[in-house]
Amino acid sequence: MGIQGTDVAKEASDIILTDDNFSSIVKALMWGRNVYDAIAKFLQFQLTVNFVAGVFSVTCAAAIQSVPLKAVQMLWVNLVMDSLASLALATEPPTEDLLKRKPYGRTKHIVSLTMMKNIVGQSIYQLAVLYGLSFGIESWMSVDDIVKYNDIGKLRDSSLHFTIIFNVFVIMTLFNEINARKLHNERNVFAGIQNNYIFIVIWVICLGGQILIVNFGGIIFSVKPLEWDHWMWSLFLGTGTLLWQQVIFTVPDSLVEKIVQKLCCCCYRTKDTKEDEIELVQEEKIVETAINEPVFESVPDKENEQISERTKTLWMIANKRIQTQLQFIKAILTVDDENRNTPNEVI
Repeated sequence: MGIQGTDVAKEASDIILTDDNFSSIVKALMWGRNVYDAIAKFLQFQLTVNFVAGVFSVTCAAAIQSVPLKAVQMLWVNLVMDSLASLALATEPPTEDLLKRKPYGRTKHIVSLTMMKNIVGQSIYQLAVLYGLSFGIESWMSVDDIVKYNDIGKLRDSSLHFTIIFNVFVIMTLFNEINARKLHNERNVFAGIQNNYIFIVIWVICLGGQILIVNFGGIIFSVKPLEWDHWMWSLFLGTGTLLWQQVIFTVPDSLVEKIVQKLCCCCYRTKDTKEDEIELVQEEKIVETAINEPVFESVPDKENEQISERTKTLWMIANKRIQTQLQFIKAILTVDDENRNTPNEVI
């Protein structure tokens, strides 16, 4: 207790309730989980954008010797992705639903299997759309495909073709920002969005900024104004990320775990398991060495020191195992006593 507690109790305690109210612990847990989830949401969003932009730029540079996403356009994407998106996702208010799920373990990876599934799934959709627009836009809309000319000069100049690719990529990123609000396979990605006014304002500002850049950016952003049908296609492909997210939710996490285990083999094991196995191997080596080399043999002083250290290590290992067994027995006895003291229910 921060008010009524003594100084000795405060120094010996791990948590101090400054207002002497136990409900503050619940609020602290709620806000702690909310901060953790905010970091995970931003990572889920940022990794998707980085992966899509990186893979698309590298492959296009190798295939057509030009990058549809120009440098100044990528600066705007980074502004949307880093600064504004982090502010929007970090201001999500905590809810009581955070207390209904199990807590995260100390060794749990911040990028969970569900997040990995969302990142890979959204990346597949966005890359498929971008590649389709890059190499087959004429089959989608009435736009001249400049890639077929194989002219580096045209590829590097401002064009309606590359402007549509840039616009669709940003619109898909904005709608995927809504998907990034959920981390645990929640179907309704819009749940609680009305309580986060900062998220709504930032999202509208980013969309308005994109409209201004495309229509009035000109030479600075290497864009050309789009017609209304181009904007309809951009919004249609952007909202497709919301529908595709529902498809991603149908994929069970157990299937993703099996795929990751097959791809990564033994590298996917947890850190604790690896440390336990290393410790077990070291213990086996020590025991095997102690058995093969007798302790009570008359040997020189230097070897006596090594033998005494080995004997001390064996004693510590045995003591550690005995303590673990005693703790296990004590826990069983405690549960047994609680069951005996609990009165039988009357049916």
